[in-house]
Amino acid sequence: MSDHVSPVSLYVTIFAALMILTGVTVAAAFLNLGPFNFAVAMLIAGFKASLVVWYFMHVKYQSHLTKLTVATGLFFLAILLGLSLIDYVSRDNFAGYVAPPVTPDAEMRSDPR
Repeated sequence: MSDHVSPVSLYVTIFAALMILTGVTVAAAFLNLGPFNFAVAMLIAGFKASLVVWYFMHVKYQSHLTKLTVATGLFFLAILLGLSLIDYVSRDNFAGYVAPPVTPDAEMRSDPR
């Protein structure tokens, strides 16, 4: 365990940065950036999350093994999100297909009894 003690001014500064970035997120939500709205929001959210992990969770002052664990978790999160996005994007090929509505009568008619 690390014996590093962070000054209170650091926590106040990080808190102020998080509040400013929250205001930037709200301001960006009112801007029409077209297809970049989501990218800008995720970029700001990723930066805020990195501040929380790096300073409030004290990863900055931990061993290399802890940093490797965090990096590995982010790597696998990126893989899972990437696979989900591949699935989501590939569904665009079937945009013309509309499934027939399922009604209680349809289940009764498919019953072989």
